Amino acid sequence: MIQKLVNIYQTEDQNDSCFYRFRPHQPQNLQAGGILEALVIKEIPRIDTSKNYPINQPKSVQWVKLENVDPDEDTLRYEAQNKGAAIFKRGEGICLANGEFYFTCTSGGNAEKGQIFRYNPAQETISLFVESPGAEILDYPDNLIMSPFGDLIVCEDGRGEQFLIGVTPEGQYYRLARNAYNNSEFAGVCFSPNGQTMFVNIYSPGLTLAISGSWQTI
Repeated sequence: MIQKLVNIYQTEDQNDSCFYRFRPHQPQNLQAGGILEALVIKEIPRIDTSKNYPINQPKSVQWVKLENVDPDEDTLRYEAQNKGAAIFKRGEGICLANGEFYFTCTSGGNAEKGQIFRYNPAQETISLFVESPGAEILDYPDNLIMSPFGDLIVCEDGRGEQFLIGVTPEGQYYRLARNAYNNSEFAGVCFSPNGQTMFVNIYSPGLTLAISGSWQTI
């Protein structure tokens, strides 16, 4: 995810993942290299955010520089954590909305059914926006996007029936759509530039749906 073509933010799909920021030397030329950093929650370095993490309590953050950014083994997150980086459980989808980044942790939370975090780069804070209490509410959130009407739309990647879940600014959930074709996950949800059409994929067998309607009435 690119913010004003300056910094790039990255999630990581591991059970003990980190949240990264890449600061390019030349914003229009990423091949020129840059500085890779990992997010640290100042109050509790190296905290595991997947269990007993408070909801809607912004925490101040800082960033630590990573040195071995292209290791032979999959060890980048271990360097980050040794320097105090926060641990997230399976970071996946990320989107930018109203100056804040929302990203999912697919199996985070006490119920291990998913969390959505919110990072504010202007204030350098992070907070847990919502945490699923169970699969019947939100089952393994993956890709997500902010809708034109102000709700997050989240793709499920769980077991059994799969839904597109809406999350209001107040953190209330609702089911927007169900995959009636099969039990494959939804993926890649996004809206057209005019906000009239929502596009979403059914991961297997690889279908793209274009859905239009009166979004403001939802």
